[in-house]
Amino acid sequence: MGETPRGPLDGYRILELTTTVSGPMAAMTLADQGAEVLKIEPPFTGDTARFLGPARNGMAAMFATVNRNKKSVCLDLKVDEERAIFLDLVRTADALIENYRPGVLDRMGLGYEALSSIRPELVYASITGYGTGPYENRRVFDPLIQATAGTAVAQGGDDPENVRMIIFDKVTALTTAQAVTAALLERARTGRGQYLPITMLESALSYQWPDVMWSRTYVGDGVSSGPGELADWFPTFQAADGPVSIILVSDGAIELFSIWREASLHTDPRFATPALREANIDELVAEVNALIADVPVAEVCATLDAFGVPVARVNTLDEVFDDEQVRHLGAIIETEHPDGGPMRIARPPVPFGGVRETAETFPAKHAPRLGEDSAAVLGELGVDGETIARLLARDAQNAAAVHAMLEARAAAEAASTDD
Repeated sequence: MGETPRGPLDGYRILELTTTVSGPMAAMTLADQGAEVLKIEPPFTGDTARFLGPARNGMAAMFATVNRNKKSVCLDLKVDEERAIFLDLVRTADALIENYRPGVLDRMGLGYEALSSIRPELVYASITGYGTGPYENRRVFDPLIQATAGTAVAQGGDDPENVRMIIFDKVTALTTAQAVTAALLERARTGRGQYLPITMLESALSYQWPDVMWSRTYVGDGVSSGPGELADWFPTFQAADGPVSIILVSDGAIELFSIWREASLHTDPRFATPALREANIDELVAEVNALIADVPVAEVCATLDAFGVPVARVNTLDEVFDDEQVRHLGAIIETEHPDGGPMRIARPPVPFGGVRETAETFPAKHAPRLGEDSAAVLGELGVDGETIARLLARDAQNAAAVHAMLEARAAAEAASTDD
């Protein structure tokens, strides 16, 4: 495997000052598309996501996923000497992505105004939860954005329920990656960089607006009531051996389903139109469940596929890997992380140049250990060997301390389990 994947962003250098998911996934997207991403991490622990969730040999699964194809450089930006090294890296960079809390980098002299003064071409993307205003100092987690954006109520109604994933961290990541690329395209025309303030809240509102807020988009009178909320049109049904998704929104679909099951749902007054089907959705689910209660999911899918009725098996998370379409696409790659060991990752969905990634080509570089690339990057920058050696010695000492802490924690957890 090579150090950097080739792609449309080959030749661009991105500095990443981020942790957890929104920033790292944004930078990962750019790295997957060929950019050189230098992940600048603080000494001792680095990105806190290194220790978040399932892990093996000190490499957390989520960190391994969203930090592939990057180089890790360990710098303490609170130390003048190391901050000066970072500023030299800025002079070589095309873009920077950060998700520090508001004002932190400005106070360190690393905000947009300071960095653009030494690198006017720099695209500077700053990710925050809420931006400026009443909530700007609030600590932010994805569920809080879901709460503020109304997503939890959209999911659960009178019993609010969050989406069971950090959806807006990832939406913000994709928003950021697209914005950085667009700003670089504009820079190609103007020669100027720019500041991109990106909030999770605005990313969330923009993402959910077309469907979740469709009944609240028009203001004033003269708006047809419509057939309810879009999400209410799409229940799942229960076949003999598991759940199945069948889309019975159109009149044609419910008629074809009825013909197959020798039923009369399409002529039932309760289900005569899409609006009536949505209004009586619980009754429709009960009727359909009764009609397929003795039919295996595979038969439901095969028959309705033949009829042209939209249908899909509801996979468990473990069943996703063996889904015949997923396997046909090669969408899941099995690879070997040098520390984490055998792992699965989803292949980038876009084949630039018409070339699909495979286990032999992707990732070009696995998620790095903390400071793994410091020596090479700083040497290329012209940092003197004595300074590099001193930084590497510090990082080695810190790594040993962290390893001892992790071993102690694992031992304590094992003892607790034995008790």
